[in-house]
Amino acid sequence: MPVRSPTMTSAATLDSTRDIAKPAIPAIAEREETNENVSKEKLTNMKLMMKTFVMGALREKEQGNTSRYNELVETLNRDPNSPEAPSTLKLYTWIVVLSQSVSLLDKSCSTLVEAALQVDWSFRNRAFVNAYIDFLENLVSAHAFYVVPILNSLVEGFRYRAHVPENTSVARTTSYDRCHEALQCILQLIPTGANSLFVSLVRYMPHKRFNSAEQAAYIKNILSVADYVPMLRKQILGLVVDQMVQIDAQIQIELDEMDDDVEFDVYNLNFDEDYDSEHSDSEDDDDDISDDASVDSVASDYAVDRNDSVQQIKYMVRKLDAMMNLTFQYFEKCIKQASVDVQNELFYCLVDIFDRSILKTLKSRYTQFLLFYYCSVNNVYSAYFMDHLVKHITDPLKPNVTRVSAAAYISSYVARAKFLDSSAIQNLVSTLSVWCDGYVDQNEALVRGLDCTKHDVFYAVVQAIMYIFCFRWRDLVIDNELEIEDDMGEEDIPEEHRRLTHPESGFGSGASRTWCVGLRNLPRLVMSKFNPLKLCAPAVVRQFAKLSRSTHFMYVYPVMEKNREVFVPGLGNANLLQTVQTFFPFDPYKLESSRGFIDPIYFEWISEDDDEESDEDDDDDSEEESEDEDVTSGMMAMSISPSPTHYLH
Repeated sequence: MPVRSPTMTSAATLDSTRDIAKPAIPAIAEREETNENVSKEKLTNMKLMMKTFVMGALREKEQGNTSRYNELVETLNRDPNSPEAPSTLKLYTWIVVLSQSVSLLDKSCSTLVEAALQVDWSFRNRAFVNAYIDFLENLVSAHAFYVVPILNSLVEGFRYRAHVPENTSVARTTSYDRCHEALQCILQLIPTGANSLFVSLVRYMPHKRFNSAEQAAYIKNILSVADYVPMLRKQILGLVVDQMVQIDAQIQIELDEMDDDVEFDVYNLNFDEDYDSEHSDSEDDDDDISDDASVDSVASDYAVDRNDSVQQIKYMVRKLDAMMNLTFQYFEKCIKQASVDVQNELFYCLVDIFDRSILKTLKSRYTQFLLFYYCSVNNVYSAYFMDHLVKHITDPLKPNVTRVSAAAYISSYVARAKFLDSSAIQNLVSTLSVWCDGYVDQNEALVRGLDCTKHDVFYAVVQAIMYIFCFRWRDLVIDNELEIEDDMGEEDIPEEHRRLTHPESGFGSGASRTWCVGLRNLPRLVMSKFNPLKLCAPAVVRQFAKLSRSTHFMYVYPVMEKNREVFVPGLGNANLLQTVQTFFPFDPYKLESSRGFIDPIYFEWISEDDDEESDEDDDDDSEEESEDEDVTSGMMAMSISPSPTHYLH
């Protein structure tokens, strides 16, 4: 029998499909499932008897005698796996009779309706499914107040079931499709039910501690709902992302408490397999803990605790990986199949969710890659996102935590987005540089000492410029053969700033490279009273110093040497700037099952030695060499987020 697609179809099409798929009598299917050889005449008599029973039970209930009514409710409520459970044929007949009697099922019969809604229908044969959907449609048409319990029942069907009913050949995915089919039928009859639907979706969202199968099955299903209930697309996407942010942040909290690496493998989830418990997420792992009572030392206790912690982190990572993978797949499908308007709507939804749930969550490690991926689809999206972050940074009415976090995001985004062209990167650096220059103009005269809390936004933006330089300095070089409009000559650069300029940089004569105009203000920023090389993240400063020297851009080691003697009160204390200094939200993506969506668009760290030979002599000052010793070559040198990125190797 054909199964109706979970995509939205017209009422006429649904009715036509059901007429073709549903035989007048489900005798053949029932003989196969229940071994009951029922003739047409016997089935007709059975329906008549049951209808008489139902009508009599409802009439007696009105008169105060609820015995037969309660018997009917008890019959429908029986566990389908119990010996006393009614057969599929009998249940089918009860549902057909109730469907023909919906006008009598008012609010006083709510317990009977609730029992009917608990019937395990989606794993039964197609004739039963059609009859059950007919019942739901008739019920909600007669009594609109039943729409909420019906929606709750259907949404509950989106959750993962650890065990399917015995003796069924229906897969979980088919059961989900049938729930979608029924839901669409109900929403066609009661379009305003979409308002109540989202409440149901929130109600049945699995707790973040539930296993991967439960999380992934539910998310896959509610993302499918977003396809045919577009008015809920934004709310559903927000619900999904909020769930991932919670799990993502919890992973980072757990990792911060561990010192050792944690290794993970690819995790392939199949909804039609059984996952009985949280331990089923790791069926291939060999991390079982011994219960040897003779081992009672502190060391063994620590090992057991650590194994528990490692296992728990693995569970959470697999949940997040599965959820990210499904969401990426949903985006990929929308990008290929949806209209431009729908694609735009999804993007703006993501930006709104980013502002509300991600931007201020400094522990989120992977969820933000959803927006990273979507920006790669269209240059317009990428430009909008960067402009959006710049507006956050430069808006004095925004809280500093938002502005500083936006600076961390824009630096990491520009550094890692392979799909950005040189022009976009140069324009962004120029915008940030101009803002910093204006900040110095307005505030430098008021500086009496270094204050990492009062000027945290400025330091975050200067660090963003240096961080972008470290990754994308090749994109900040302008072709010497191009004609460059530049009103600033060497004579216009102040002497103290010119001392920082390398003789072979684009700021002087005989330049080997010509740098974009946006970098012209950087010497002034470095030499300002704010002294950003002292207060920005040491790892970023060291890497910037190394690269700016080897690329003949700037020579800042004298400033760094002088800064060793500068004392800044409260510099070692925990503060917003210190937190964000080590937060780079687009550090390497290591979720194995979903990384295929990110790897092709991700810019890996390229050492300066990888593509060109250094022109420096080997007679560097010993002080400079000691600074360089702390900077590890390769990609991980700039992956300095507090949550270690190597834990997923």
